[in-house]
Amino acid sequence: MNDGMSDALSRSVRNRKRLTLIALMALFLSPVIAAWLWTPDTFRNRGELIDPPRPLVNVQMISADGNNVDLATLFGRWTYVFFVEAGCDEPCKQLADAIERVRLSQGKNEKRVRLMVITLNPDSLSSLEEIRLIMPKIMVLGVSASKKKQLLRQFMLQGGESMPQSGSVFLVDPMGNLMMNYPANTDPTDLRKDISRLLRASRIG
Repeated sequence: MNDGMSDALSRSVRNRKRLTLIALMALFLSPVIAAWLWTPDTFRNRGELIDPPRPLVNVQMISADGNNVDLATLFGRWTYVFFVEAGCDEPCKQLADAIERVRLSQGKNEKRVRLMVITLNPDSLSSLEEIRLIMPKIMVLGVSASKKKQLLRQFMLQGGESMPQSGSVFLVDPMGNLMMNYPANTDPTDLRKDISRLLRASRIG
C-alpha cells in the first residue's frame, strides 16, 4: 500500500516537473513560434517582414530629461519606432497620433504595445514635449551624433543599402528583435491588423 502511494506521488512529482519544463519551453520559444507562424501566406501581413528577426544591439540614448539610458533596457513590450530629424512637425504628430490610436484599439492588450519616437538631434528633445503632454504613453528619446550611425545601421533595409526614411515605422518585439517595417504614410489599419495578430500569436510582452 505504501509502495503504491509512493509510486503515485513520484509520478505526480514527475508530471509537475514535466509540465513546468513544457511551460518554460513555451515561454522561451514563443518568439520563434510567432515568427514561424508570421508568414505572408498565413497572415498576409501588411508590413515588410524582416526574416529572420534582427536582434538590436544596445546603443546609449538620451532621455527627455537629459539622462543617458541604454536602449536595451527599454524593451519588454511590442514597440513601434520611428525617427525624426529634429522636432516633431505636423506629419510626425499625425503619425504619432495614429499609432497611439492603434495601441488603444488593442483593448486589454494596449499595455503590451508602445511607441518610441527617436530624434536624431538631441537638442530638439524639448520640442517633443508637446506630443508627450498630449500622449503621455509615448517614449521620446534622442541619439547623439557619435551614436547615430551605430543606431541607424541596425534599421537599414534592402541588404543594408539605404538608411531609414523619415516617417518609416518599425516594429520591435519584446525581446529587442526588429521584426517589421512599414513605409511612410502607411495605413494605420495595416498596423492595427498586424499587431492584433501578433499579440494573439505570442504571449510575450
